[in-house]
Amino acid sequence: MRRSALFPAALLLIVVAAPRAQAQWEVAFQDQTRKELNAIYFVDRDAAWVIGEDGIIHATRTNGGNWFTQNPGVNVDLSDIFFRDHNEGWIVASGAVILHSTDGGDRWRELYRLTPSRPSTGDPPELYSIAFSTKKKGWVVGTEGRILYTEDGGRSWVTQESGTKEELVHVKFVNERRGWIVGGGGTILFTDDGGRTWERQGSGSTVHLYHIEARGKDRAWAVGDNGTILRTTNGGVRWEPVVTNVKHTLLNVAFADDKLGWVVGWNGTILRTGDGGANWVEQVSGTQVNLYGLAVRRDGFFKSRVQAWIVGADGLVLRYRDR
Repeated sequence: MRRSALFPAALLLIVVAAPRAQAQWEVAFQDQTRKELNAIYFVDRDAAWVIGEDGIIHATRTNGGNWFTQNPGVNVDLSDIFFRDHNEGWIVASGAVILHSTDGGDRWRELYRLTPSRPSTGDPPELYSIAFSTKKKGWVVGTEGRILYTEDGGRSWVTQESGTKEELVHVKFVNERRGWIVGGGGTILFTDDGGRTWERQGSGSTVHLYHIEARGKDRAWAVGDNGTILRTTNGGVRWEPVVTNVKHTLLNVAFADDKLGWVVGWNGTILRTGDGGANWVEQVSGTQVNLYGLAVRRDGFFKSRVQAWIVGADGLVLRYRDR
């Protein structure tokens, strides 16, 4: 389980055929190595990247019509990815490494590596998630309550005070000032001053939280162990649990708008909501593998259509499209 441009004319992946039906999940393609795919990121309607174990990167410029392999030059696990536009992007990799590309992923270079300030007998530090709120301002989170901040596009990073030693797993910004972080022990951290300070919000939970989604200044959702789904409609002043019949670990949540969203997790779990997360319905995924990464967006004429993508274990990439 994960805790954590111009594209080269590389090998075109074989598309796996699957039955197509009205608004159902289908296999878009499957990585030939069958290794875990950890994250998927769309920068706009057409350009996206999928990352995974042992330096796997696939990219598309055609809204997922064709996917091509890219080579980051490393053989470590890639945990999270963020692109600002078609050219500039960042990846968080195992070994507490941050990679950077300025040509859409054709080439990657090591931008930063976190080393312990003093010898340690414990596990080495790790970084799990990265997000930018502007062209220059970004954050990375990881083990032992680590929050790293840059205001020069990642050339230098400084430590921010988090107030916790819990593992921090995911960071999300909705604008230049407002952002959230989630992690172990039900930790939810919030900033409303552009990340200068972080305050802990009461989640009402002690489970490990793996992902947070937010829309606007008030609505946010967090997911975690034991089927946990939390939601807030007032910017985190109050978080409330959402009861479902699912007990599997939930690893990712994403919304197309204020109402329509999905959650994915272990054993092929896919949940869908159409009422802002007050109620969730389980969907048939067609797989029992763990699902890690999720991307959802509206496109088409007047953004009338919804498209969603999921990546997971066994090199699996699933797609959902309104017809």
